[in-house]
Amino acid sequence: MKRSFRNLACFGLALAVMSGPALAEFPEKEVTITVGFGPGGGVDTITRAASDALSESLGQPIVVQNQPGAGGGLALTALKAKPADGYHLAAAISTTVSFDPHSANVSYGIDDFTYIGAFGVFPEALVALPSRGWKNFSDVIAAAKKAENGLTYASTTSLDRVVMKSISAKEGVTLKPVPTKGGAEAVAEVLGGHVDYAYSSGAYYAQAKAGELMVLAGLGTDPVPGFESAPTLKSLGYDISSVNMVIYVAPAGIPDEAKAELVKAFEAAATSKTVLDILAKRNMGSYILTGDDFDKQIRAQSAQFKAAME
Repeated sequence: MKRSFRNLACFGLALAVMSGPALAEFPEKEVTITVGFGPGGGVDTITRAASDALSESLGQPIVVQNQPGAGGGLALTALKAKPADGYHLAAAISTTVSFDPHSANVSYGIDDFTYIGAFGVFPEALVALPSRGWKNFSDVIAAAKKAENGLTYASTTSLDRVVMKSISAKEGVTLKPVPTKGGAEAVAEVLGGHVDYAYSSGAYYAQAKAGELMVLAGLGTDPVPGFESAPTLKSLGYDISSVNMVIYVAPAGIPDEAKAELVKAFEAAATSKTVLDILAKRNMGSYILTGDDFDKQIRAQSAQFKAAME
């Protein structure tokens, strides 16, 4: 009798466990994306454009907030300290992760994040006045070799200075950076004839389309959209490139199921008309990279920039 009672009790306990509440599936609450730049900028605009599609895919609200500073670095630093549960993401640009840890004193590294998705590519390029008579960046190098004091270029980031320093060393020429406060000022410096050429992440585009500037070379692995006849630095024989994307990352170690759901949601958002329209308006193409492919790409870029700094 005792044995029968004990068996019945165990059976009842098993039924209670089986009929208990199921484990919650991700996500069960809102997801917050902290944009590492101010409101109205490219990263902020793209993130807010994607939020509706992300919310629809995840079935939960998307909260977008801004924490500008250090080119996206402040938001990534803050993200590192947040729970690795999939409910906290940050939006930045790929060089914030792939380049900045090699060039600045930052408190994060490439292993501190889970790589979810990346949208678009900034059309980074070297540009000059058509009146210079240069066909592409090879002509710039030829001119620099003939110039007693080398050439000057408008610089907007530490990244372009590393790229130009690497090329200068390879070619044995002097390419002197003239620091500017951003893309608009760099373009103005070229148009005003104050420098020989400029690096720009995209501010040059309208003037180049109008024929006021010419694209000497693109910094990406593919030609700049709309200027496919211009070479890339890679195609000119320089073993360096910059594929700078708007990126979305989570703290390292989020659950696999959360990562899978987030990747799926970002893949859907990247093909939404709202996002594609914003990317087209900013001349950033329809490039998308997610999950493990994104992780592989960002690590390859990091290794490349580390080598260029050595």
